[in-house]
Amino acid sequence: MTINSIRRMRHLRMILMFSSLGLMSTLMAQGRIGPIDTTSAVRSTVGRQVSQDASAGQIALHKVQQDIAIAGILQALQHDAPRGPVILRNVRVVDPIQETITPNESLVIEGSRISWVGDKAKEPKITAKVIDGADHYVSPGLNDMHVHTSTADGWLLDLANGVTAVRDMAGFPWMLKARDSINAGRMLAPSLSVAGPLINDYGLFGYAVVPANSLDARRHVRLEAACGYDFIKLWNIVPRPIFDAVAQQARLDGMDLIGHVPHDISVRYAAQSGMRTMEHLKGFLDDSTLRLGDTDYGAVIDTPAVWNTPTLYANRAFARGDEAKAYLASSESQYVPLRVRRKWLASQAGEESAANRQAREAEPILISIVKKLVSLRAKFLAGTDADNYPFQVMGFGLVDELGLLQSAGLTPGEALRAATTEPAIAMREAEECGQIAQGMRADLVLLDENPLKGASVFKVNRGVMVRGVWLEESSLKSALAKLAAIFAEPDNDVVLNEETARSTLSQAGELSKDGFVLDARQYAQLAKLLREAGYATTAEGFDSLADIPRTGPCAESRPME
Repeated sequence: MTINSIRRMRHLRMILMFSSLGLMSTLMAQGRIGPIDTTSAVRSTVGRQVSQDASAGQIALHKVQQDIAIAGILQALQHDAPRGPVILRNVRVVDPIQETITPNESLVIEGSRISWVGDKAKEPKITAKVIDGADHYVSPGLNDMHVHTSTADGWLLDLANGVTAVRDMAGFPWMLKARDSINAGRMLAPSLSVAGPLINDYGLFGYAVVPANSLDARRHVRLEAACGYDFIKLWNIVPRPIFDAVAQQARLDGMDLIGHVPHDISVRYAAQSGMRTMEHLKGFLDDSTLRLGDTDYGAVIDTPAVWNTPTLYANRAFARGDEAKAYLASSESQYVPLRVRRKWLASQAGEESAANRQAREAEPILISIVKKLVSLRAKFLAGTDADNYPFQVMGFGLVDELGLLQSAGLTPGEALRAATTEPAIAMREAEECGQIAQGMRADLVLLDENPLKGASVFKVNRGVMVRGVWLEESSLKSALAKLAAIFAEPDNDVVLNEETARSTLSQAGELSKDGFVLDARQYAQLAKLLREAGYATTAEGFDSLADIPRTGPCAESRPME
């Protein structure tokens, strides 16, 4: 057996233990992974016979129907938001950098920007929708710097929790269309930055490209740059010659290099080669053993333009016992599709696997690494790795991650900066977002309490603004209630026939005309199953909506292995 074959086998095992991709969802019948509904109604469905479960076609159709319904919720929120200038009056403005609060302020928002900030007594005299801030705190919107779920439900959950920007770490061309549509105001979602297809030495079930040699690695980087991705991302197994070629070509093409510190590459070498953000503390954590690895912590200090994204929240995937029961009983579980809750309820039966146990045991090692980096004043980014593992819910997860960062040694101010000003700097957007200031993008959260005292204050907000669109608390709560109802629907209630498929296609087509972009992979999977069922014409319609590039720089070239 070759060295590469051994590595592939080892990493297929590692995927089950500590992957940073959304591979769990792919491996588990395309169901997005999340916490479990512990109600008796859900428990009673777990024991159903396979013959009584929904077919693959029903599931695929229902997923698209649910995405369309959730997109409709987002459209309604955007439609009902105030038009024209908005004044947010009588607020306390939070400065994450100075860690100060300025009371009695007013904000004037015009379009997607903050056009004026200052003493409410000096507020400009303009015609505007006035929102009384009631002496609440205004924080910059939060950034989740590591996600794998750019979908309608994730966007809604993020917005409801004050997350106004996300960085998707395993990109597909449809995400670029979504990014551009969001920026143009055609759809309501957090601002989206997108990494290109991962670069690795095997295909990761369709998430990675596999360069044949150094020249091919340079070609992949050039293609990702030409396609319009925002970053070049490396994964775990990248031989040194490929790593060097990718780093050099990324620099030539003006693309930031991010991702995992690959095996056999030191953290210092990665930092000196231009890796700007390092994910999951890889390198410091030996990914092949989930034990302490490289201890050259000064490597990320000696190279100033390096940020660490610990994603401590992701390790909650391996919780069991009382911790798991407490999470399963939380209200967040209702915001996860029923099909996923059933899978994870069933998965809790039996003895914990050795792989899960080993990954769970890595948690104190990760915390010790963060503590060491904190002591050296390293720079951090807040990211969740959602929606990638069990026990994860978008939006809520980032608030939990801020709390975990605080528990690992960051001060509340440092944790807040890891989700606001530090992401802006790391993404070279310090003049664009991350603070409440004139000219900045109007991304903010209205809070009852001072976020400089702790991350838990983000668990309740009085409203969220994203790119100037004001979403009041009552509207967000109503939207979440609708989401819970949609995700309570069982797949096997869906009628799969040509009429329902055509109706769903018509609704999806109307969304597309409105500029709302949904996951092309969902459309392509449904098209495949409809074609097998004999509904060729409708299948072609969904294939057309998927619009997966076959030629050009965005053409898919990822092996499904």
